[in-house]
Amino acid sequence: MLNILLTSVGRRSYLVEYFKKALNGKGKVICTNMYADAAAMYVGDISVITPPSHDKTYIPTIIEICKKHNIKLIFSLHDLDVYILSQHLDLLRQTGAVPVLPSAKWGKISLDKYECSQILQENNIDVPWFTVDLQTAKEAIKSKEIHYPLIVKARMGFGSLGLVLCHNAEELDWAFHRVHRQVKKFFYNWLPSTSSNQNVLIQQAISGKEYCLDVINDLSGNYACHFLCEVHSMRAGETDMVSTADRNLVGDLPIRLSLLTRHLGSWGIDCMEDDGVYRVIDVNPRFTGDYPFHQVTGANIPAALISWAQGLEPDSEWLKAESGIRCYKDLVPKRLK
Repeated sequence: MLNILLTSVGRRSYLVEYFKKALNGKGKVICTNMYADAAAMYVGDISVITPPSHDKTYIPTIIEICKKHNIKLIFSLHDLDVYILSQHLDLLRQTGAVPVLPSAKWGKISLDKYECSQILQENNIDVPWFTVDLQTAKEAIKSKEIHYPLIVKARMGFGSLGLVLCHNAEELDWAFHRVHRQVKKFFYNWLPSTSSNQNVLIQQAISGKEYCLDVINDLSGNYACHFLCEVHSMRAGETDMVSTADRNLVGDLPIRLSLLTRHLGSWGIDCMEDDGVYRVIDVNPRFTGDYPFHQVTGANIPAALISWAQGLEPDSEWLKAESGIRCYKDLVPKRLK
């Protein structure tokens, strides 16, 4: 039996179904969430309510679940949960499970938008112009190194906390100080700390098309494949309508990202097209909301991951998806017994 743990499942019931189908009765999918009535909790083979991921009892609870249910693969579906779990990989591995999670280093980097941009830039991966210093941004505007509009948002976190689009100096000043106050109000002491005067990120806004790039590595951290989609609309923080795109558009960017991170499983990379240059704006070390569009157009990464966990080579067709297909998410009401 190959049992799989999906933590912080939230509304991603489709991923639970993908893994259940891929297991084909040869294992169970155990779901956890801090809320019992999260949609995906109703479709798991076993569902367990846990404390919030930042609670001191959370990691012991997850370890107990892994031991009790003989978990072989662990996935997290929420940014903050990914970070917490990534800081305890050795404890998770001691249960006999493979945590399909970022390293502790990349768990932190993925939350810190400034550090992430720095590391990507140092490794010759294109990113928008960025700074955490308001005066530096003003001087760059004055010298015409950058131009309005600019994006202001929280340096640390998720969900585009405080995101503001600024078109002039007055808006930039207002937004910077507003986001600074928001960060002080909402910042959690269990997140990685930053200097209090460097907790707001300023970026050059890009007006080109938005893309989601999924980079898939095997369980040894080797590049396996990638998928690409153009984002047409978002809803509740997730991709809502896309067109699957020719994966060759982004050149060797996926392979360079794979070699840099050496991650396991699927990572979602948000990019903006800037006059033919694909600039990375966010790194999400988990299955992201755009993955199901590739599943419905031919891919089957859950099945591939299960094969790798069994020491088998996956069907090559599972690593492919059809491009040029417009896809959308629908609301499907479900009745509970």
